[in-house]
Amino acid sequence: MQNSEIILYDDNCSLCKRFKEALEKIPGTEKIRLVSVHDEHIFITFPQLDKNECLKEIHFLDSNLNIYKGKDAVTQIIKRFPLAEKFSWLIESDMGQKAISYFNDIAKSYREHLIKDCKNCNS
Repeated sequence: MQNSEIILYDDNCSLCKRFKEALEKIPGTEKIRLVSVHDEHIFITFPQLDKNECLKEIHFLDSNLNIYKGKDAVTQIIKRFPLAEKFSWLIESDMGQKAISYFNDIAKSYREHLIKDCKNCNS
């Protein structure tokens, strides 16, 4: 696990699970490990990760162990796929970054709403 790229996601969150399932259907994603934030082993293997931060928003670890979170994680994930290369100019543009930030903010807000209303999440 040490040298592979990793996406941390919350497998108790319906939004996160849908994201994971959609990502698994994209060719090339088999190179990235999808790990639940509830897998305590990940925090032992990578002590630089903070579980509370990982529960707040998406985290991505690249093969050099750089940690990206939120919109930066989304940008790094998008850049990993050949199809996205055709649109890299858009991702790197000011408008592209604003769109990614907006998407991340909406997803984060929706996730916070789900967690707040989840009986199992708050116990």
